[in-house]
Amino acid sequence: MSESTISILTLAQVRQLRRFFLWVAGIAGIVAVVATVSAAIWRTPTLIALMILDWVLVVGLLQAWSQTRSGQVRVALITFIALILYGLLGAIILPNVASLMAFAPVLAIVAMLPFLSGVVLRRLLIVAWIAVIVTMVLGSQVRLFPPIPEVLELPFQFAGVLGISAILLLQLWIFHERLLGVISQLRQTNEALEHERTGLQERVAQRTADLQQALAEVERQMAEQSRLLAENERQRELIRGLSMPVLPVSQETLVMPLVGELDAERIAVAQATALQAIDRADARHLVLDITGMPFVDTTVAAGLIQLVQSARLLGATVTLVGVRPEVAQTMVALGIDLSEVTTAADLASALRRQQVTV
Repeated sequence: MSESTISILTLAQVRQLRRFFLWVAGIAGIVAVVATVSAAIWRTPTLIALMILDWVLVVGLLQAWSQTRSGQVRVALITFIALILYGLLGAIILPNVASLMAFAPVLAIVAMLPFLSGVVLRRLLIVAWIAVIVTMVLGSQVRLFPPIPEVLELPFQFAGVLGISAILLLQLWIFHERLLGVISQLRQTNEALEHERTGLQERVAQRTADLQQALAEVERQMAEQSRLLAENERQRELIRGLSMPVLPVSQETLVMPLVGELDAERIAVAQATALQAIDRADARHLVLDITGMPFVDTTVAAGLIQLVQSARLLGATVTLVGVRPEVAQTMVALGIDLSEVTTAADLASALRRQQVTV
């Protein structure tokens, strides 16, 4: 029998198996004492053989108990299986009680029922059933010993029934204890699962609350960022307006200083701002002061020409002032044609040209 055929026993199950072997050994010991007393009184070969067989059974059960106590469950079960032979030999010695001796294989199977795997148990059930048949046949056909005195036949049958019933009831009690243990373990497992479920629900609720709080914080931050972006855009518009002011110097003349570097976006803003101011003021002259611009490239020049042309469509003329020498050299080197643009050396000259008193 391999170790894989033995069920994995807990410490409590091993203790139950040890207790079962010890109690069965005690019952068998009582039967052995009765057989010994009967053999001492009647001194027949049958009673002597039965006495020896009973004491062998007691020794075998004690050996199984000892092996189980040391943890050798597999050896203990093998020893108990070997005790099936007790029924066979008992039927030969006492044919009159062969029907009781046939219960020995059944008792062995009942004892091993919780400790063997399903496949091996099915095979042993078949073996036990065959052993019962063989025991009955041997008890009815084989006569190696003379019959026991008639006065002992009924006490022996009575003792056999008591012993068998005691062992069966003992095993039922062990099954009852094991069932209660399983139920208690299931209850503990259910309580642990319920506790874990409650804890899980609490953790989920806490995580949900944390996520909701985090989501609210994110929404608040997004709203704050939207507000800051809107404020930033408003400030940028304000800065653009401040960086490109249109100053009225007379009823018909406007001055627009351009400061800093101009890109395509700032040029478009400058064009829109200047044209809107011309339209609102119904101005006839616009002076563009580029003194604060570090350089003029083709993009800036094209934007200025478009502004001049657009202002002409509104009925206004544009004068470009503040062209520094280095800017003029750059414009000539780039081949920028500003022949259509009126220029002046400085703002005062442009205003005098427009007959504006400074």
